[in-house]
Amino acid sequence: VFRAGGVLDKRALNGAYQLHFLNQGLLKTDWFAPGLKRLLQSERIDVAIGMGRMANCHVGLLSPSTSKLRFVATFRTGKSIPWLQRRALKNADRLVANSQEALERLRINYGIERSGNARVIYNGCIRKFPTSQHKGSSLESKPIRLVCASMFRPEKKQKRLLRICSKLNENIDWKLTLAGDGSERISCIQEAKRLGIENRVYFPGLIEDPSDLYQSSDIAIHASAKESLPNTLVEAQMSGLPVIAYNVGGVRETFDPNASGLLIDQGDEDAFVEALEKLALDPTLRQRMSTAARDYAHKHFAPEAQIQDYLDLLLPMKPAKRHRHRVLAQG
Repeated sequence: VFRAGGVLDKRALNGAYQLHFLNQGLLKTDWFAPGLKRLLQSERIDVAIGMGRMANCHVGLLSPSTSKLRFVATFRTGKSIPWLQRRALKNADRLVANSQEALERLRINYGIERSGNARVIYNGCIRKFPTSQHKGSSLESKPIRLVCASMFRPEKKQKRLLRICSKLNENIDWKLTLAGDGSERISCIQEAKRLGIENRVYFPGLIEDPSDLYQSSDIAIHASAKESLPNTLVEAQMSGLPVIAYNVGGVRETFDPNASGLLIDQGDEDAFVEALEKLALDPTLRQRMSTAARDYAHKHFAPEAQIQDYLDLLLPMKPAKRHRHRVLAQG
């Protein structure tokens, strides 16, 4: 792990895993990975999985010089990728993407096509959500509670959501929670004031476990301009929330369009407003989509399925003479 911290670190520390943190000292930069090659050799790692941009770059550079090391590269972002990561994705022993769209984007944008050595493994939802009907607004109660949990980055486009909500029919009583933190948060707070909806929008900041937030909401909305497979929509569906989102990246793979959510053409704000009004005013439709959401999420994103997919990928890569199979997942 490049730097300590995060939800996954806490879970791993309490599990049957061995964590190694690279000692970067005062130089906190992803390009600095002191001791990585030594760690791979001393632990006699059979397979290294690069999770994240820098992890793929570093292991991609090291694997040719470490002849016994097998390398699994991953592509899990909607952003553009640097040359070193493209090199790693081309040369790795195996390639994993977290959506079908991501694999297609690699082929179209970067000319990377790994027929036979590439596969899709969706993000598993590691949080536990209640299996009963969520505790959002009752079918007759008001207001309709909307939610988006995401980092406040330019590509996440929370200001789009503010504009969309400001256009809703005045007869609809609604509240919006924009959870998360980042460089765009302050300007979004200012935009809510400019639009005159500051009393309807809540900015709670970064929430480590959004389970209660999803349970108290009715509809998840998402307007990002770049995505691979957004975890926030996976978690929303697992919690039984219908989704309304723009069709970008792998978003359409996080829910079942027209069954557990509504997919909107990218940038069509009028269509987004229309879909949101439709779902807000039809409690029966919300309930039906809520049930479909949970069913879809458990079928596609239950962690047990993802674990088995990785085992099916890794076990055939085991060296013939090695009794133990050691894997390093780096991020």
